[in-house]
Amino acid sequence: MKLLVSSKNRERLHGSCLMGGFGIAAVLVLAASPAFAAGSRAQDEVTRNFDKTLTLGAGQSVRVEHKFGEVKVHGEAGREVKISAVIRAQASSHEEAESFAQKIQIEVQQTGAGISIRTIYPAEENKWFHISKHSSWSVNYDIAVPTDALLNIRNSYGGVNVDRVHGAVEVENGFGSLTVRDAGPARLTNSFGSIELSGAAGNAIVNDKNSSVQVSDVKGTLEVQDRFGSITVLNIQGAATITGGNGAVTVSEAGSANITTSFGNVNARNIRGDLSVHDNNGNVDVSTIGGSLDVSDSFGNVTFTDVKGRINCTTSNGRVNASSLAGGSVAIRDSFGNIDLENVNGSVDAETSNGKITVRDIRGSTTLKSSFGAIEATNVPKGIRAITGNGAITLTDIGADVYAKTSFGSINAERINGNLTADDSNGSVTARNIKGDATVTTSFSGVTLESVGGRIRVDNQNGAIAVTALRPASGCRDISLKTSFSSIRVRIPDGVGYNVSARTSFGRVSSEIPVTATGNIGGDSLNGTIGGGGCQLQLTDSNGSIEIAKAP
Repeated sequence: MKLLVSSKNRERLHGSCLMGGFGIAAVLVLAASPAFAAGSRAQDEVTRNFDKTLTLGAGQSVRVEHKFGEVKVHGEAGREVKISAVIRAQASSHEEAESFAQKIQIEVQQTGAGISIRTIYPAEENKWFHISKHSSWSVNYDIAVPTDALLNIRNSYGGVNVDRVHGAVEVENGFGSLTVRDAGPARLTNSFGSIELSGAAGNAIVNDKNSSVQVSDVKGTLEVQDRFGSITVLNIQGAATITGGNGAVTVSEAGSANITTSFGNVNARNIRGDLSVHDNNGNVDVSTIGGSLDVSDSFGNVTFTDVKGRINCTTSNGRVNASSLAGGSVAIRDSFGNIDLENVNGSVDAETSNGKITVRDIRGSTTLKSSFGAIEATNVPKGIRAITGNGAITLTDIGADVYAKTSFGSINAERINGNLTADDSNGSVTARNIKGDATVTTSFSGVTLESVGGRIRVDNQNGAIAVTALRPASGCRDISLKTSFSSIRVRIPDGVGYNVSARTSFGRVSSEIPVTATGNIGGDSLNGTIGGGGCQLQLTDSNGSIEIAKAP
C-alpha cells in the first residue's frame, strides 16, 4: 500500500487522535487516498532510492524502526542484509519536494547485536511539520535478510510484510496491515489493521485491537487477543488460547483450545484435546472434540457434536442442541432455552427453567429437570428421573426404573423395562407395557395403566382410574387403587387368586368375575376372594363406581 501523509492531513490526524480511536480510523482512510494527500492543487513528486548491503552474523538480529510507509522483509540464503528503500516526497513545487526528500534520512548501524535500520524525518516533521499545506511523503522498504535472522520491526502508518524469516520474528505495527508467512516463533502486535500469520515454526503470540486476525499452521502454541475484529485460526499443533471481544471466532484443528469472547459467534472444529469456550452474546457451534468440553454462554445458542470427553455446558438464554457424545458424562444448565440431546454414551444431567428437554438414545443414567417446559425421553436403557413443574412428561423405551414428577402437566410412559413412579397433580397419567411395579399419585385427572407386570398402586383424587394387570411370572403382584368423585375399573388376569376388598360411597361395586364373598354384602362394598385368593386387591372410592373385570 502506497501511503503519502500530507502535513495538512497530519494536523487533522493529530486532532483526531485527541478525539479517540474512531476519529483516527476515519482520518486514516482519507489520508491513505492519493487524491486527498495531494489536495486539489497539482503536485510535484520527487523519488530518491536508498540501497545498502551488510553481512549479518549468526544469531544476530535485524531491527527496523519506521513510520509512514511499508516495510517488506524476506529471507534469503547467505548472510547478507540487503536494504532497499524508496523515498517519496510531494509538494506544490519541485524545489520544495526535492528539499524535503533530501531531509529524510535512513540510519543504518551495525553492532555486535546485529543491524539497526531507522528512518529519520526532519525535526520539523516531528513537530507536525507544515512547510506546505499540500506536502506529503512516504518511505517504503524492501529488505532481504538471512533466513535464520532474528527480526524486530516497529512501524506505524503503513503495512508490514514478512516472508521466509525462520528466526524469531517480533513486529509491532499500527494503522496498516501486518502479514507474516513461513516464520519461526512470532510475536505480532497491530492496531487499526489486520494481522495474517501463515506458518510459524514455534510458538506465536498475536495481539490486535481493531481489525481481523487470521492465523494458520503454527507448530507450537498460539495466543491471540483481539478487541474489535474477527479471529480465524487453523491448524495449531499446540494449545490455542483465543481472547476476542466483538467479532466472530473460528478455530479448526488445534491441539487444545481455550476461547473467550463477548459479542461474537464461536465456531470450533477438530480439536484434538480439551476445548473451553466462554461467550456472552453469540452462538457457539462445536464439533469433533477429542477431549472434554466446557461451554458457558448467556444470550446465544449452543450446538455441539462428536465430543469424546466429558461435557459441562452452562447457558442462560439460548437453546442447546447436541449429538454423538462419547464421554462419560454430560451436564447442562440452561434458563430460557430448550435442550435437545441425542446419542449420548454416558450419563446425562440436564436442567432448564423455562424450556423443553428432549433426549434420545442415552446410554447412561439420566436426570432431567425443568420448571415451565415439557420433557421427552426415548430409548434410555439405564433408567431416568424426569422432573418438571408445569409441563408434560413423555417417556418411551426406558430400560430401567423411571421416576416422573410434574404439576399441571400429563405423564405418558410406554415400554418401561423397570419400575414406574409417577408423581403428578392436576394432570393425567397414562402408562403402557410396564415390566415392573407402577406407583402413581395424581389429582383432578385420570389414570390409565395397561399391561403392568408388577405391583400397582394408585392414589388419585377427583379422577378416574383404569388399570389392566398382567399375569405375574411368579408370586403375587398386589393392586391398590384409590380415588374420589370418579370411577375405578380394574382388569385382572385369568387364573390369579386375589383377596378382594372394595368399598365406595354413593356408588356401586360390581364384578364380572366370580367372587366368594365373606362378611356383609352390599352394593357399595365387596369383601371376598377370587380363585384361591392370595394377592391383595384393594379398591377404595367415594362418590364413584367400582368395576372388576377380566383382563383380555
